[in-house]
Amino acid sequence: MKYILDENEMLLEIEVKAKGVSDSLVDALISYRKKLNMTQQDVAEVTGIKRANIARIESKRHAITLESLIKYADSLNCDLHFELQERC
Repeated sequence: MKYILDENEMLLEIEVKAKGVSDSLVDALISYRKKLNMTQQDVAEVTGIKRANIARIESKRHAITLESLIKYADSLNCDLHFELQERC
């Protein structure tokens, strides 16, 4: 059963989904950074992103942009892959 949402409810639902995706990506970046024994400072030096901003991203207090996401992944020598999955 589908419910009709007003515009504000729809925007909130989208924001919640976006936060979940962003948080999952950040968790993966942190995990891989630690696996490589890299510090936030190491990532900052490679990406050109200030260490304080890396800390904000990792604490999820600062939304990560697509550009920063790509730079961060590059600093870990990783590629990003996105896929769409059809809902059941």
